[in-house]
Formats: sequence, structure tokens, C-alpha cells
Amino acid sequence: MLGPLREDSPRHIGPYTVLARLGAGGMGEVFLGLREYSGDPGGPPAAVAVKTVRRDVAQDPGFRQRFRRETEVARSVTGRALAPVLDADADADVPWLATGFVAGPTLSAAVRRSGALDEEEVRKLGAELAGALETVHAAGVVHRDVKPGNVLLAAAGPRLIDFGIARGAGATPLTTTSRMIGSPAFMSPEHVAGSGRVVPASDVFCLASVLCFAATGRDPFGDGPVAAVLYRVKYVEADLDGVPDALRAVLQDCLVADPAARLTSAQLAARLAPEGSVRWPDPVAAHIAEYERELASVRSLGGPLLPGYTPTEAATGSRTPADQLPTQGPGLPAPDAPGRPAGRRRLLGAALAGIVLVGAATGGLLALRDGGGGGGDAEGGKTPARIVAGVDTGGGPDGSGTVSYGRDVLPTGWKPWKGAFTGIPLGCAAGRDVLVCRRTDGSYEAVSAADGKRLWEYAAAEEEGDARISPTGQFFMPGGSTRPAVHDDSVYFATGNRLVSLDAPTGKPRWDVRSGGAYLLESAPLVSDGLVFANIGDLPDGSEIAAFDLRTGQQVWRKPLVAQELAQAQKDNFWPLAAGDGVLYIRNEEGLRALRTKDGAELGRMTDEDTRCRGALARPRLVFCGSYQGGGAMLNRLEAGSLEVDGQFSVPSVEPNEAPLVAVDDHVAVVVRGALPWEDDPGGSEILLMRRDSGKLLGRYPLDKRIAGTPTNPASVPVIIEDTLVWADTTTLYSVALNGGAEPGSVRRTALAGAPGPVAEEEYDVLEWGLLMSKEILPPEVLPTGGAVHVVYHQGTVLSVALPGPGSS
Repeated sequence: MLGPLREDSPRHIGPYTVLARLGAGGMGEVFLGLREYSGDPGGPPAAVAVKTVRRDVAQDPGFRQRFRRETEVARSVTGRALAPVLDADADADVPWLATGFVAGPTLSAAVRRSGALDEEEVRKLGAELAGALETVHAAGVVHRDVKPGNVLLAAAGPRLIDFGIARGAGATPLTTTSRMIGSPAFMSPEHVAGSGRVVPASDVFCLASVLCFAATGRDPFGDGPVAAVLYRVKYVEADLDGVPDALRAVLQDCLVADPAARLTSAQLAARLAPEGSVRWPDPVAAHIAEYERELASVRSLGGPLLPGYTPTEAATGSRTPADQLPTQGPGLPAPDAPGRPAGRRRLLGAALAGIVLVGAATGGLLALRDGGGGGGDAEGGKTPARIVAGVDTGGGPDGSGTVSYGRDVLPTGWKPWKGAFTGIPLGCAAGRDVLVCRRTDGSYEAVSAADGKRLWEYAAAEEEGDARISPTGQFFMPGGSTRPAVHDDSVYFATGNRLVSLDAPTGKPRWDVRSGGAYLLESAPLVSDGLVFANIGDLPDGSEIAAFDLRTGQQVWRKPLVAQELAQAQKDNFWPLAAGDGVLYIRNEEGLRALRTKDGAELGRMTDEDTRCRGALARPRLVFCGSYQGGGAMLNRLEAGSLEVDGQFSVPSVEPNEAPLVAVDDHVAVVVRGALPWEDDPGGSEILLMRRDSGKLLGRYPLDKRIAGTPTNPASVPVIIEDTLVWADTTTLYSVALNGGAEPGSVRRTALAGAPGPVAEEEYDVLEWGLLMSKEILPPEVLPTGGAVHVVYHQGTVLSVALPGPGSS
């Protein structure tokens, strides 16, 4: 779908006026543009997709030569089912390529939303795409990356896109033969053998895989570790279960190891030709219509789609004037001299504290915790007999950092285990069936909570890249993917501006609805009182909060939340923080608000002028938050719902920006004093344990120092479970008996066999690319589901161990 331009987005590329942002890929960003003259002086300007190339890619030796050659070849290929390459400039400071814009979803998005196509629909799709390949091959070109994400569904039929890695069949490859080009699940055996061996028959093999996906909704070579997928591709171990028999016979003649034995694209088109005309199914047609309406809305603006405006609001005329678009966020100060400053971590912390550690300056929540893990409290405050509400680093849905399950409650069939995610986890949640994590590429992966075996993965919406914070302080997450939430047998998250509900054990979609995307690292839906709460809005500006039925996805209520035009400093998370006692807690640009969960009615609000309160940790009849006032850090106790101040006390020995409140139970409050996860911290950090009613200091627990150039041993956010405070670092699980707010027990240390240990950070150019989440050594995440404690490390290692008992050491 169409997204607004960012502060650093170009307004013109070559002869094209840029209107909106379409996404980002491995090569660079893609924009919607208009060329004022389209060949018909009286006709409307033609809409184009303009792909720009990242500067680091363009600096690669030989790139411009390859880019020029490939675009010249691609421009010679035209056909009905092809998105034509219209223009390109390999010599521009930022090289670019323009193709015809196709108003419609990718095949992968359509199948993910509406399910597999029936046989005649697959035949129509396959016949037209095979005809497109016939045209491509007749021009002496190999596409080389035929996959569902490169097939767009338009009202008039499918369109094959992205010749960014196509090359003439007889040309000398400018890429090395050891480099694989393509997408693993939709490669051919020749791709696996090396890019120099890819031939036209390779495209036919890949197209057959795409059609299997369209017919079944599954990748024909399965998922899992890339090496395992490539093995199955190499030896053609395709899973055709569920493909109709007649269609299967055709596809089997394409999915053979010998390229010479496969059908040609012309033969495939002939054998797939459907009888009579075939239309898209109604759900797909409706999906396409959404894209057409958004395009019409953006074109009607008379200018670019800017922050504070969504395409569907075009008719209101309330968009930000171009001259008011911010040109610089709260970004990094320019270095005094070229090169990388020695104080990289400190510099990043100063620039990004207000972006990633929401409310750090006012004692808000840590970046790696949120309130979105499940829903529904245990009846009467008793320990539940089974796991229903999911758990994340913020505890349960009340965001209190406290898990209500007792030691005797475990995921079904659980025993201690060690496992690993195939990607880099960045925000996880757990329940009785699954442990699911968002990865830094915006996708999701789930493993069994019982034994760590891989269950499923869910790809991000078609936007490649890596989670990062730009040098100007802008947060970017591929697909806008939020952290996941788990409740009962379901998983919820937002990606591609869709709030998605999946079956937890299988990953099968249940429903999806339009939503916003992640504004910051901790953005996540929240489940409580039979409802799923999510932000609605492509941008923080003008976004709304909505409640959806847990099982059906039907919208129950929707309320305005944020003003239409925000200053850069006002932009925040704006996703739900916590829920408890029938109250939802959320922030807007003015401060904390309390809404009734059943209908969204406002029960109370607290402006930043009152207490500078930005987090919300809900407990029965009370809600807590940290703040920074009058030169010191404060802990605030508020009445549930009304948000009237019930009490305040200062946090001892804490400097500004260093006092996030992370956990509260019925007796104690827990504060972490220290730097941001990626800052140098030579002074060391510590966990402070206090009485929640008086602020009396009960204990201080030092954490390892973080010093540039030395291996890093970050500690997780502490969590309370079974009257025990628990946290982990890269070697050890720590636990402290809280004794109901009396004198706490001594620190118990449980060695974590298989933990990664301290890790040296990877050097990279932060001033050029910003903060890359995949390269930072972020703290582990601790998720206790009753007596089982999952510890997820940034490198992907997962350990699931028993909650230490009183005598553990």
C-alpha cells in the first residue's frame, strides 16, 4: 500500500515527481511517481514505480556498468503481463529505474490475505505469467527471480515485475558465480549451483514453484534453515500435496532436475490455458480495488503524500503543506571531522534516547518491553490452572513486569530445551504452545514452547531491509512489523499495515484487518477483555486506537487518539501500553490516557505538565509510572482509570534519563539505573528494588559495565514471577526471593549451559547508516511462562530452563 514520504525522501527523481513511498528492498527505496507527459497530451500523467539504488550499492566497482546494461536489456522487453521498464539513469548521483506502476497486491500478499486460488484461477495466472516469460526469453533475457513477491495482481491480470537482476542470456556475468541471486524458497537447482548456471529453463522451474504456492498457500520446498531449503531445491524434493491432479501433472513436468527436460515457457503457457474467461475471486478483486482507490486518492492530492496524511483521507484536504515538512529530526549532530567519532555509543544514546527508549527521560518503559502480551486476568487473583494470557518482557497484558502464573504452571509437555531461531530476534512473546519472535527483517518465527522445535514463520510485507534508526533519528522496521502478542491459541501482530491473527501452533491465518505499523521498537497490539487493541494509522500523526473482537477481527470501537500534525519531538509509540480492571492505558502527544476497554470511553488523562508520566504499569486498582521531575527521578502511584495521583516518592541515586520503571507487584517496584542498551556505560548499571508504597530501598544489584572495544555482557529487563525477581545476562540466570516486600533473599545464580557468553560488537559506520538492530548486541529477553523460563539471545540462541527454586545456586 502507499505510504507517506519521509523527511529525507526525494521530491523529484529524474523527470518524475515523487508522490508516495512504496517500500524498500535490498537495493534501495521505491517511490510512486508521475511523469507529466505520458504520450497523450490530453491524458492524465502516467503513474510509475521509481526504484532508487542505495549509495553503498552504487559505489560497488562495476555496478553502474551492470545497471546500465541490465536496464537497457529490460527496456527492450515488452508484453501484456509485464510491468514495462520505462526509463533509467545509471549515471545519476543516486541511480534509479522507472517501471510502470501496477495498482494491486503481490501474489504473496493476496494469498496470505485471501487464501489459495482454485485450479482455474491458478491456470489463468500461470498461463499469463508463462506467456510473459516467453516474451522475456525471446528477447534473450533471463528473469532470475520469479517469486510470489515479484508477481503483482492487477484488475486486468497478473504482471511480472523486477528485472533488477535480469541479464542477457549470452552476457558475461558481472556477479561472481559463487553468489546466489534469487529467493531461496523459489530458486531452481541452477540457482543453488551458482548464478552463472541460471538459464531460461530456471525461470520455468521457479514459475512452477510459484504456481504451487498459489494453489496451496505453501512454499513447495518448505521452510526452515536456508541450507535445508536449498537442499530440497537442489534435489527437487517438492511438496505438491494439495495441488489438483491435472495441474500437478503439468507442474511436475517443470519441476525436474535437468533443465533440458523441463517444459519451455511456451509449452507451459499452452498446457495451462484455462477454458473460457476466468476472473479473480471476489476477495482478491476487493484487495485490488483497495490499491486502485489509494492510487486515485494520492493522485487527487495535487502534491506528495506527507506525514500527517493517509491516502484515504485525501478528500478532506487536510494535509501538511510541503514547506512545513520537517527537514531534520532530533538526529545526530554533525561530526566535527569526517570519519567515525570515538564516542559512538554515547553519541547514539544522546540522539536516540527519546526515540527508542520511550519515556527514558521521564522514567518510561525500556525499549525491549511492552504491554502487548495477552489478555484477561486470572479470576479472583488466583494462580490460573493453564496458560491463557501470553507473556512478554513486560509480563502480561497489564504491562506490570509481573507474571501471574505459578511455578507449577508449564507449557503443554514442557521439558528444559535449547534451540535457535534462524533469524535475529527483536521482540518476542510466549504462551502455552509457542514462543514467537519478530526478526530484524520484519518477519516472524515461532518455535514450540514445549521443546523448541520450529513450528512456522511468517514473512514481512514486501519490504526488505533491516530494522534500524537512521542518523536523523527515524525508526525503520521492514513492513512496519510490530512485536507479537500471544493469547490462548492465537498470535497477533501488525505487518504491512494489517493486524493479523494466526493459529499459534500452525501459523495459519484466522483474520486480518487494516491497522497501523510499528512506530518504535516496542509497538505491539495488546489483548485483554476479549478484545485486541491496535493503533490505526500509517503515521503517528492523526492515528487512532481501535478494538477488535478477539476471534473474528470485527471492529468493536475506534477512537481518535493523536493530533493530525505533530512536531518531531512529539512523535511517540502511541500503541497500547497496558490494560487492567477494564481500563486500557495509552499515550497520545499530550500524555497518558485511560480508556474503558469495552467502548473506548475516556476515564482519565494525565498531561505531561502534570507528572511527565509516559509509561503505565497496571496493578489492581492502581497504575504506576516513572517520571523525572524537579531534578530527580520519581515513582508515581495513580488511581486506576481516573489517573488521579495517589502517591509519589523519589528514586534514590539516579541521574536523569537513567530510571525506567520496569516492574511492580503488590509490594515492590523495580527500577533499572543505567545507560541505554547500546550506550557505553563505564560507570555500570544496576537494578534497584524498592517498596512500592514508601520508596524504601530494599536492594541494589550491579550489572556488568559496558565499555567500547570490550566484549559485551548485557542484562535483560528484570521480571517478577512467583515472588521472585528474575533476569539474565549472556552466561547466567539470576533470581532473588522478594519475600513479600520484606528483606529480599540473596542473589541466586544459575549457570545457563549453551548461553553465548559476552560478545564483541561489530564495527560499522553508524553515521552513514544509523543504528542497525542486526549489528547491535542487544540484551537477552526473559519470558517466564510459569515454571518455565525462556531466555532469548540476540544471536538467536534460545534456552528454556526451570524457574530456580529457593535453594538454587
